Amino acid sequence: MADFAPNFTARLRLRYSTLSKTHSLMWRAVNTVTDPSGLISKLGLFLGDLEPLLYDDWTILGTDFALADSDVFLPVANPTAPTGAFSSAAAPRAAAAIPISFVSRSTAGGKGRFFLYGTGLAQTLFDATEGDYRISSAEDANISAAIVRLNETSPALVCNDNHTAIWYEYVNIKPNDNWVRKQRRG
Repeated sequence: MADFAPNFTARLRLRYSTLSKTHSLMWRAVNTVTDPSGLISKLGLFLGDLEPLLYDDWTILGTDFALADSDVFLPVANPTAPTGAFSSAAAPRAAAAIPISFVSRSTAGGKGRFFLYGTGLAQTLFDATEGDYRISSAEDANISAAIVRLNETSPALVCNDNHTAIWYEYVNIKPNDNWVRKQRRG
C-alpha cells in the first residue's frame, strides 16, 4: 500500500516555546474540514488538561491551518494559552530534550502521533515509569484527561490516511536524540 501525501488531510499547526526552545505540533482533521475553529477550541481544552504538567514559560508563538491538498498554512486564532505550573527556573537542563508523545492508530490501521515538549514530567521518566518509558492514563490524571479529550471531543482527529485516530491510553516519554545532541553542543 502506498504512503499518503503529507497534505492529504487538513492540518492545524501550533508553534510554541518552552525552556528556551521552539517547537511545533500538528493535528490532522478530515480532508473536508475548512473551518479550523473546532480544532482550535479542542487544542485549547487539551492544553488546559495538561496545564498542571507544563512549565510556566510555555508560550504559544502562533497557530496556522492548511486545507487538505494544500501546502499553504495561513495564520488563525491561537487556542487558549496555558499558564503552566512547573517552575522553568528550577527545570533541569535535560528537561528541554524530553517530550511526551501521544500515539494513535486509525480505524483503517494508519499510525499517528505528536510530541509535546515542556512538561515537568522529566523526573517521572526515572521515578515512575517502571523502566517502560510510558506514563499510562491510570498513572496520571492529567494524561488521562488529555487522552479522553483527544478521543471524545469533537472534531475527531485523523491519521494521515484520513480515518479517525484512536489514541492509546498512555504517553511515551524519552529524550529526543536530536535535542540531546544540541544540548551536548552547548
